[in-house]
Amino acid sequence: MGFLTDWITNIILLILLATILELMIPNSVLQKYVKMVVGLLLLVMILQPILSLITKDVDQWLISITQQSHQLESSIEQEINLQKSDIELGLRAYISEQMAVQLEEEVKDELRDQYEVVISQVEVKMKESVNQTPTAEDIETVIVYLKDTHEGLTEADAAVAPVSVVKIDTSKQVPQEMKQETRDLTSVRRLLSTNWEVPEEMISLAWEGGE
Repeated sequence: MGFLTDWITNIILLILLATILELMIPNSVLQKYVKMVVGLLLLVMILQPILSLITKDVDQWLISITQQSHQLESSIEQEINLQKSDIELGLRAYISEQMAVQLEEEVKDELRDQYEVVISQVEVKMKESVNQTPTAEDIETVIVYLKDTHEGLTEADAAVAPVSVVKIDTSKQVPQEMKQETRDLTSVRRLLSTNWEVPEEMISLAWEGGE
């Protein structure tokens, strides 16, 4: 409201000034120039609110464009980080799968010949900082699922065969059969640790069809 009052006041003052100048200056060529200058000043004064609005809109538009640019840049950065994370997870899963296949190939014949067991599955969890060319030092944990080579399971039985992790409680008396199985699993773990160059505590054994 104050802006409108000042605008009208300035126009009135300019008109009064133009009138006074016109009365003071005699009819001459100079009077025409004075009228032209006063007319231009009056035109600028009348257009001042419009020019002010245009300038204000341009400033707001520039601010809006800047904010949108920052938001778009932040959104693109988040999307890139998300895709990077997904790629890293996929790469780590692929490396874990390839490492599991490699570990199984290294020991399957020896396990079958010495202990009459076969590996049904190997799960490898790699460290987050794993390289594209992983080594045994990049392995965090290994879970090995074993089964007896003499188990005559059909495909239907194998599909529903329970899997259980063998736990050893040294504080209790262990039956002779269980002792034999414990010694076997301990030696199996030792063999795997030696061949894979992975500490024994990082290797977990699970027996398919166990009680």
